[in-house]
Amino acid sequence: MTGPEYGPITGSGPDRQRAQVQATDTAREEAAYEASERSVGLADGGADRADDGTDGIGAGPSAGPDPAAGEPAADRPAPGVPPLLRSAASWSWRLLVLGGLLYVLAQIVARLRVVVIPVGIGLLIAALMHPVAAAARRHGVPRLAAAWLALLTFLLVVAGAGVLIGFDATSEFPHLSNQVNQGVDRVQDYLTNGPFHFSHKEIDNTVHDFRAQLTRNRSRILSGVVTGASVAVEVVTGVLLALFTAFFLLYDGEGIWRWIVSRFPRRAEVRVNGAGSEAWATITGYIHGTVFVALTDATGITIGLLAVRVPLIAPLAVLTFLGGFIPIIGATVAGAAAVLVTLVAKGPVPALIILGVVLAVQQLEAHVLQPVVMRRAVRLHPLAIVLSLAAGATLAGIPGAVVAVPFVAVVNRVSGYLARDGKPADPESR
Repeated sequence: MTGPEYGPITGSGPDRQRAQVQATDTAREEAAYEASERSVGLADGGADRADDGTDGIGAGPSAGPDPAAGEPAADRPAPGVPPLLRSAASWSWRLLVLGGLLYVLAQIVARLRVVVIPVGIGLLIAALMHPVAAAARRHGVPRLAAAWLALLTFLLVVAGAGVLIGFDATSEFPHLSNQVNQGVDRVQDYLTNGPFHFSHKEIDNTVHDFRAQLTRNRSRILSGVVTGASVAVEVVTGVLLALFTAFFLLYDGEGIWRWIVSRFPRRAEVRVNGAGSEAWATITGYIHGTVFVALTDATGITIGLLAVRVPLIAPLAVLTFLGGFIPIIGATVAGAAAVLVTLVAKGPVPALIILGVVLAVQQLEAHVLQPVVMRRAVRLHPLAIVLSLAAGATLAGIPGAVVAVPFVAVVNRVSGYLARDGKPADPESR
């Protein structure tokens, strides 16, 4: 046995034992001294740790836990900044980025609306006629023939509605001018002798001012006709593009979707395919439910028009049906047109009857048809529907308003599907 800094211990007996005890005590004292020196060095080097990130004896980084050591410098909380301000700043830059992306998307849609809107309408047509094509294929019809059959069925229905409107208008116009004149006289009589007590001079001045405005703005009207001609070319182009898109979606929609999914990484294909299934279910549910609701509205208002014997029943019925494709606003405009035609052709009392019919139909739609038929396809707040309609109409007019609601519904359902990853299913979202 050797001491820490002593030579070998020699001797025997009690002397040897005493020497061993003394050596052990000396070693313990020296170890305690070294430990105290280390503790003093740590205490003296505390100030150095704040400057160079090392401990007091130069042994590298401090061994104490540092919560922000593994975080990027950009994510570390700045000293002296309140947590509320940090949270607001972090949300602000994210919202700015999202707003910029939405602005760029809106600009792209506005510049390419001649392409984007017809493609969206073609997608709606394909979703509407897909059951016809699928039924034809189940009965052994080739895929190409089934696509042509579905598209021609759609065109025949649209053409039939146009012919019905033409025949009805042709038969009604010879008597319509007399009914309009009589209706205008009744309206003037109501304004002068009714509760408003307008004078004939005020009414004549109003009519005169209206005619003067038409005369002064004749050049603008003519330029508007020229602009309308260019718009007509765009409409024809859009209709052809929509039909072209609908045909190929009916013919090879599955193949087109498989190609789109294959462009994504393999690990993301399952999620992309699931999101596409959710989007297609939303579109088909929306278009089928909308057709049913619009047909119900048109049938109810047509019955009221037939009971009152209002002219132009077929055009008003078709207008009501088409108005059903623009939620909230379309039905209101179509109902107002029916009331106005009834007021001019039949007078105030029949117009009030038609107004009651329109309100009854709209209540049926709002409280029965929309919750039951459209609830599973479109889970949007009425404010979201109105805002999407306003945005779509601003970007692309009436076609944009038609496409806006299904687009927002698809975005809502797909985002909900992607957000459910790893979360329990919500029964209300099914």
